Amino acid sequence: MRFAPCARRTAIVGVGAVGSTTAYAMLQTGTASELVLHDHDRLRAEGEYMDLQHCLPFTHHSAMSVRGADEIAGCGLVIVTAGAGQKPGESRLDLVKRNADIFASFFPLLSRNNPDAIFLIVTNPVDVMTRVALKLSGLPPQQVIGTGTVLDTARFRTLISQHCRILPRHVHAMVIGEHGDSEVMVWSRASIGAYRVAEYCDYLKIPLTTEDVERINNDVRNAAYQIIERKGATHFAIGVATNRIAEALGMNESSLYTVSRRCEGIFGLQDVCLSVPTLIDRRGAHAHMEIGLSSSEHAALLRSGEVLNEVYESLGL
Repeated sequence: MRFAPCARRTAIVGVGAVGSTTAYAMLQTGTASELVLHDHDRLRAEGEYMDLQHCLPFTHHSAMSVRGADEIAGCGLVIVTAGAGQKPGESRLDLVKRNADIFASFFPLLSRNNPDAIFLIVTNPVDVMTRVALKLSGLPPQQVIGTGTVLDTARFRTLISQHCRILPRHVHAMVIGEHGDSEVMVWSRASIGAYRVAEYCDYLKIPLTTEDVERINNDVRNAAYQIIERKGATHFAIGVATNRIAEALGMNESSLYTVSRRCEGIFGLQDVCLSVPTLIDRRGAHAHMEIGLSSSEHAALLRSGEVLNEVYESLGL
């Protein structure tokens, strides 16, 4: 089934590897009626939108328009990927001061020119940068969200599916907390169809040992490091994930994703931005969903919040 483009003007700020991949994914699915690209490197932005324009005759969404702009205004959705990239051996949290300075250089004006837009933050460390964007913009929390652990959740589901020898779409599982080293894989709620993962494995005589669980956890947590070590950057999966969130933000019906948004009491968390199950639609991220966690998962989530809060406070904003 083909869907008509979402009737909204969407901007992507920062068209490096992640921004350009996101734009390409949006072009394929017709997520926006108009796609505007902006980058501090003006020639790079021009080259990207010229290249993308030449894709239009091959898509089913040729009514879309793609162009560049020196200034972004009047958008319904602004996707922010601008910032320094993660280098081999570097954690996402190592980027925070550099990217906070970059955000300070453009975010106040960007938010003033787009007061009704939903801002989707992709820049790492995404949870801290979502909170930085919220502070710099002064917008309500439902309008400023991050991609959070949506990609980590996809990695978790994929690895469980490979272990259990079933298609990923049949696996229901999530990662919450930081998009980073303190993230929490929620095994207590992971399921395949009507079965908990452990029950499914037991039923089909598939071993699922403590070592298997730890291996999957480590592979989810270290996926970005492993990819960056091999190819220098991650951009395909996050580009597709960002597009999927953008599609959900254009819908009248709610979708449930582990995006990053300021927590206001849920799970005992306050003010910190991190990922928990959240309903998103055209209004933005409008409702957190509290789920039952094991005691160890809840403790790990609180610790993840502490880690992120310490990093944010170190910025002195």
